[in-house]
Amino acid sequence: MSIATVRSEFQTRGNDVLDVLEGEYALISLLPNTEITLPSGGALRVLIEDPFETTLILEVAAWQTIESRYPEAVANRHYRAIRLSQDFPLETVGVMAKLTTALAQAGVSIMAYSTFKTDVVLVREWELSKALGALWDLRF
Repeated sequence: MSIATVRSEFQTRGNDVLDVLEGEYALISLLPNTEITLPSGGALRVLIEDPFETTLILEVAAWQTIESRYPEAVANRHYRAIRLSQDFPLETVGVMAKLTTALAQAGVSIMAYSTFKTDVVLVREWELSKALGALWDLRF
């Protein structure tokens, strides 16, 4: 089943809260305190820094434009991004738990993160159909 077919079937099931972002994403690990300038544009550009590592999430095409500057980077490709597009009050409890529980029960490995207004789960491209199947019946 193609990604377009999966996306079309997902949208016709009536779940307008979850959206599959276009493109293939890379999850990249860099050394802590790595200085980086993110390429402009793209549907999703995420930079997470903590004392132990720097993590990037970029479209593969964007990563390919800068990867030669970071020979120490470890990049995992073939991710798809599923975004929860409903804006919940910050006091809302259990939104990410609902998503991750459904995916865990389906045996789908994820990388999840949240921003002020958005929750996103990255799934391996070959698990996208399975992930969407697990999420079809969720209600928010």
